[in-house]
Amino acid sequence: MQLVVGHPYLVLLASGLLERVGAPLLFSPVLVAAGALAAGGHLRFDVAVWIALATCVLGDTLWYEIGRKKGDRVLSMLCRISLEPDSCVRRSKVFFEKGANRTLIFSKWLPGVSHVVPAVAGLSGIERQHFFVTNTAGSALWIVVLMLAGYLPVERMHVASAVGPILFEVSVVVLALNVGIKYMQRRQFLKDLYKSRITPEEVRQMLNAGEKFVILDLRHPLDSLADPRTLPGAIRVLPAEVTSRADTLPKNEEIILYCT
Repeated sequence: MQLVVGHPYLVLLASGLLERVGAPLLFSPVLVAAGALAAGGHLRFDVAVWIALATCVLGDTLWYEIGRKKGDRVLSMLCRISLEPDSCVRRSKVFFEKGANRTLIFSKWLPGVSHVVPAVAGLSGIERQHFFVTNTAGSALWIVVLMLAGYLPVERMHVASAVGPILFEVSVVVLALNVGIKYMQRRQFLKDLYKSRITPEEVRQMLNAGEKFVILDLRHPLDSLADPRTLPGAIRVLPAEVTSRADTLPKNEEIILYCT
């Protein structure tokens, strides 16, 4: 807490850079605490905004450029260190499909997705200038709103030196609980998944043996930009469409699902 109060700019810079380069952290609690400290005169509000914005722009631009060059390989790496490792790529692509501008502006409000969106933007071929302007605007909006959330209540109470560290402590506890819950959920998910898993080698043996079965390719259309290959005879279906198309699938054959 002494570090936060005594060196707020350093904490803000380090936290922002670590979070935006992919560390499984939440930058939002730090921004709220920074707003509270700004209300008590421990740092300048405008300088804090510029520092936070710079970290977002640097980190997001890095992943955008890597996404342009490496495609889905970088998305897989990002999801391994994400708070939402099992769904972050899918959710990011679904949001992006609904509107690139809206996704870039509001992605920072979605933990587990915000890290991946810049790389998806690069993979999708969004122009650099378009990405930079839209993403910067969304980052600035996110930063200012969160800092005001910490600044305005404390400005009225005049207890910044006490409330700032408390907000930070509470945020750390919430983050720890969030990570712990997601970890337990992921372990249970993988345990259930393992029971019905089939390996790529087993699928190849079934194909070579001429066995009859149905393969559903659940990959998002954006995946085809990086890798257009698919398994022989696979039917392209989005996960949300599986239930509605269940009646059209054979009832007496095995059904194999796969995605990235």
